[in-house]
Amino acid sequence: MDSKAKAGLLAATCVCSIIALILSVVNVKDVLLLPTKCLFPDKWEHPQDAKVVGALDLGGASTQITFQPEVPVEDRNTSVFFRLYGTNYSLYSHSYLCYGQSQALKMLLAALHQDTLRAQISHPCYPKGYLETITVAELYNSPCVRAPSSVRPDVVLRVTGTGDPTTCHMVVRSLFDFSCGAPGPCGFNGVYQPPVQGHFFVSSLRPRAWGGGCQMQNSENYFGLSPQGREAFAGFYHTFSFLNLTHKQSPSEVNTAVVSFCRRNWEELVRSFPQHLKYLHTYCSMAFYILTLLLDGYKFNKNTWSNIHFSRQAANTDIGWTLGFMLNMTNMIPAEALQHVKVHQPSLWAGAVSFLVLAIVAGLVSVFLHCFWKTK
Repeated sequence: MDSKAKAGLLAATCVCSIIALILSVVNVKDVLLLPTKCLFPDKWEHPQDAKVVGALDLGGASTQITFQPEVPVEDRNTSVFFRLYGTNYSLYSHSYLCYGQSQALKMLLAALHQDTLRAQISHPCYPKGYLETITVAELYNSPCVRAPSSVRPDVVLRVTGTGDPTTCHMVVRSLFDFSCGAPGPCGFNGVYQPPVQGHFFVSSLRPRAWGGGCQMQNSENYFGLSPQGREAFAGFYHTFSFLNLTHKQSPSEVNTAVVSFCRRNWEELVRSFPQHLKYLHTYCSMAFYILTLLLDGYKFNKNTWSNIHFSRQAANTDIGWTLGFMLNMTNMIPAEALQHVKVHQPSLWAGAVSFLVLAIVAGLVSVFLHCFWKTK
């Protein structure tokens, strides 16, 4: 198995751990998560008619999707089997390396540079009036982008924002290959994927810069990707939360809001969001990227879009792969169903307790009388 395959497998394990987390500790009735029922302290089980919720994750170097399809998974490389609480689960899970946020932004800027190979780059996704410089070596310091041999690494590139949402959307779409080379339905880049079904939660935990965890330390580190900038990239939830798009807006409403944001110039954005200056210029890019990934990549549509829940917590529990990974790797999730303990009726317990109390009282009285008469 090569490095990409190993990294993809490790990252996919993380997403499956999100499912493990949801199956084991979360109880959310309003969003049709797998409900749980407490039998005794620290003992949990689920009802037989429970539904499994899917998981969507967008990290710095990769993006993942995991869900329980209605049809059998035809590609065993994307099939994951779980047995939890005595119930079998067959899930679809796949990790797309290089399609996380930081690497997608690199691929986007590299594509714009390679169109002309000039030191002056017009970036349609950056706000009009925004300006930054970056060297060729900094741009192509990742395995996800291949540097042109004709350009020196020390060349300084001057990137100027133009604030053109139409062109931005077109360039973002060019990062994907939507042709289906796999037998049966597929997501993007020819990868097999059955139709999405059921409800989905997005991972909302902010990745920590080079912190512990499987995706960061295993897939990205193993793949040789830079840890810089991870703390800012917060996945689906935080990008849409910044744009106030987590309240069940339709895809057309989301697109309209994103286009409106992308048309605002840099000076206006700085005045409106002074606390977000470090990554403010990337929100237009990432908003179109997320829309393209969900609608064209994962094949959500106007009917299934409402099944995506952009929520920070469920039942006061952060939704993320870190806790699920810990629960999975420490074997805290029971594979078999808990055995029920048969108890007596309350009336029998009351009768038994009353008999014991009366017996104790009678014993004490008899001892007292015995001692009293013996003294006499």
